[in-house]
Amino acid sequence: MTNRPFTFSCDAHVVEPLDLYTSNLPAHLQDYALSNKIEDNFLCSYIGNTQVYRIPANIFDQKVGAGVSFGDAALMKPRGSRDLRKRLEDMERDGIDAELIYPTTGLLAARITNREAAVATAKIWNDWVWDYFDGLRNKFVPAAFLPLTGFEELIAEMKRCLAKGFKALMLPPIAGNGMPAYNDPGWDAVFGPAGEAGATFVMHTATGEAQIKAVGGPGGAIYNYTRQMCDAIDATVLLTAGGVLDRNPKSRIMFAECGAAWLLPTAERMDEVYHGHSPFVKPKLNRLPSQIVKDQVYATFQNDVGALDIRREYLNTIVFSSDYPHSEGTFPFTQKVLKEGFAKIPGITDQEIAQVLGLNAAKVFQISPQKAAQESEQYLKAAA
Repeated sequence: MTNRPFTFSCDAHVVEPLDLYTSNLPAHLQDYALSNKIEDNFLCSYIGNTQVYRIPANIFDQKVGAGVSFGDAALMKPRGSRDLRKRLEDMERDGIDAELIYPTTGLLAARITNREAAVATAKIWNDWVWDYFDGLRNKFVPAAFLPLTGFEELIAEMKRCLAKGFKALMLPPIAGNGMPAYNDPGWDAVFGPAGEAGATFVMHTATGEAQIKAVGGPGGAIYNYTRQMCDAIDATVLLTAGGVLDRNPKSRIMFAECGAAWLLPTAERMDEVYHGHSPFVKPKLNRLPSQIVKDQVYATFQNDVGALDIRREYLNTIVFSSDYPHSEGTFPFTQKVLKEGFAKIPGITDQEIAQVLGLNAAKVFQISPQKAAQESEQYLKAAA
């Protein structure tokens, strides 16, 4: 890291071993095992034998050129999805100093309806990712998955992960799977202990019961991907208006791949309703909705650098994401995207840029930028 701000991507993915879940789940739970397969030039994601997603295998071609989606010959292609040394090299080349780590196949885990399988899958991912980044936990902040089949098992796995040292805990924007909505007081038993432990709930788009393909036909792609920010808005409003965040002021939530500019109008609208429809508002809150959002709700910007127009009110809760290694992310053009984007923001200061690029995230996840650099250097030296 030289001559640029410390940069922390709050949305990055590691690709698990192909057999991580199928090999580690017992035989009687294989109907719920997560897996990916290449079929007829499509990458297909499965829960057991049920296909959940299907995307073109050459998804990177639209960005980096045809013929380089598979194979390490092209430097434009992400090379570190499964190779930690190459990942560190990609990060150095792209100007990324630390990452919040989500799964890839494991993003489907919130859809597992069987209680035993959901708990087992959570433990498989959580133990594997914790060990995978051993010695690099300032450089990488792994997110723990929590099973969504009931509060009892969710809280038990959360406590186990907190005891390990996890500072990021995954929940979907729409819980679903039989769990109550986020305005339910039952969530206090989840958000309270996590906040006291200094952990942050991280919510990635298109997980849980989020509608990935809400409409088909003309305009479907733009509509479906654009409306994903609505899931973040809904989760924020439910947690705020229902009082869960207010009653648990140390708790935090962070949204990935949902944009960030919506923070301001959503908070203003809640304030308007809180005052204008006061006779109907229950519960009464100790802080205005907008203050709760400012205190406890974080959102990532990516290509949407214009979200920084709201920084006067939300400078402390805007964070950056590259979405490595996904094709819609900023890799390998992150520095170009940021430079061009910041140039369009009148009056933005170096301190403001430093905050949104890395210092906010470093504070949230309690990591040291200096130690992150040292860990990377030591790992690469040992791997040489």
